[in-house]
Amino acid sequence: MKKIFFIIVLMVTAFCLKAQTIQNQQFERANFYYNEARYDTAVIIYKGILDDGYVSAPLLYNIGNAYFKMREYPLAILYYEKALKIEPNNEDIRQNLAIANAMITDKIEPMPEFFLRKLWRNIGNIFTANEWAIWSLLLIALVLTVLFLYLTAHTRGMKKGMFFTGILLILLALCSIIFASQKYRYIYEHSEAIVMMPTITVKSSPTSSGTDLFVLHEGTKVKVLDDTDNWNKIKIADGSVGWLPSSCIVKY
Repeated sequence: MKKIFFIIVLMVTAFCLKAQTIQNQQFERANFYYNEARYDTAVIIYKGILDDGYVSAPLLYNIGNAYFKMREYPLAILYYEKALKIEPNNEDIRQNLAIANAMITDKIEPMPEFFLRKLWRNIGNIFTANEWAIWSLLLIALVLTVLFLYLTAHTRGMKKGMFFTGILLILLALCSIIFASQKYRYIYEHSEAIVMMPTITVKSSPTSSGTDLFVLHEGTKVKVLDDTDNWNKIKIADGSVGWLPSSCIVKY
């Protein structure tokens, strides 16, 4: 039985390594076409890697760069934003996103953010979702270690020290778990979108007969609040809210 299990593990490992090798080869092949200024071909290969289920910030970043070179700025912004979801502190992605945003029509001034919310977000962005998950596991292991030391301590001072250390580690572990879960949910919930229509009028209700509120142009980032009957309720950076046809935006 152990031999069969060992063979299965070897087969799965070999399959994963082979798949990773193929993905790396495809990535390098796409990079070659990118460097040869054949950006459309590079995008096709990059997206083929995505279709195979492999997602990473460098891959999304390269797709964004290829679209930027083709002057398809809304799509470049879309993929830069996707990459930032995975690596929110990547300065290269942030810089290229800022350059792409400078190329679009709408320059929307964001609303001031409550400082505690901004502080919480900045702390959460220190690490990626996977890194916060690793920190959670490490802190839980430390909590169990401190619990063991507390139970086996022979002095009152030692027990007291382990007790307060344990409380601190539990709080840190809970924060790490919250950060990890929030970031994973943010990555996969697709609550943001990029406008893909050259010009679109935002309506007061999810119907074409609704009152015109304001106009948006391609490349503008919106937050998706609700959806119904092929319409999406959106919110832009300055707090304005309205409805757009679902076909006008691409969620991420």
